[in-house]
Amino acid sequence: MSMSNSPRDFIKGSVRLSSLPEIYFKINDIINDPESSFGDVAEIISNDVSLSARLLKIVNSSFYNFPSEIDTISHAISIVGTRQLRDLALATTVLTAFKGMPEDFVDMKSFWRHSVACGISAWVIAVNCREENPERYYLTGMLHDVGRLIIFENHPEKAQAILEQSQSEKKLLFEVEREILGFDHGAIGAELLTSWKLPPTLGEVVKNHHHPLENSRYPLETAILNLADIFSKSMELGSSGDTLIPPLLPESWDSIGMDVNALAMLWSQIENQFEETIDIFSPD
Repeated sequence: MSMSNSPRDFIKGSVRLSSLPEIYFKINDIINDPESSFGDVAEIISNDVSLSARLLKIVNSSFYNFPSEIDTISHAISIVGTRQLRDLALATTVLTAFKGMPEDFVDMKSFWRHSVACGISAWVIAVNCREENPERYYLTGMLHDVGRLIIFENHPEKAQAILEQSQSEKKLLFEVEREILGFDHGAIGAELLTSWKLPPTLGEVVKNHHHPLENSRYPLETAILNLADIFSKSMELGSSGDTLIPPLLPESWDSIGMDVNALAMLWSQIENQFEETIDIFSPD
């Protein structure tokens, strides 16, 4: 087993990712500048035509159920909030960086669908748990498997070995990643999010999404992402390359404090949102 690599080594040299969240940084700078107004944020987002169009479709979707149409970004910000719109902006731009990824290991359209499904599932669970700012759960869900793409892109030979061993031993990919690499794709994703200077909560939750009990700092957030991942796999909404479905952890379900009878309702909400949202998010 090779332990010489660290998650940080994996993200080095990933050209696609180095300049990724430029718009996020621009929005963040404005949010942190006491002299600025949300009109300044609206202006930056409005300059990006395709991003503006997507964000307006989202705020007009049944996610929000606003009674009248929101037709400008500044209107969207005044209703949804600056930080929330920033998180949505990052979630919408992040996976487009992987356009043109080689499809040797995973069908990128299917990977994309899984990421969107996981984001929607996390959002729906968070809303039902009455969590504040469900947009950040959406963002975490969209980003949760980005580490796997880095393995595919930067270490194709290891990706191949992991996939083969997972199939021959009928083990989940993350378990085999831990055997072969010494850590899993969650740790690589967390390293990337840290390098982007995203809030530490995001990285921690992404890092532990397959093993929420190992993370005591953000147990609820991690349980929500863990369930979202399992739900989207069970509902067969896209695929991240895993052929097996992880078992539902009773402790994850207990963390969110919902009655088990709510499962059918959650799933139908997720399915409805998924159908509506996948069109908005298909990469251009």
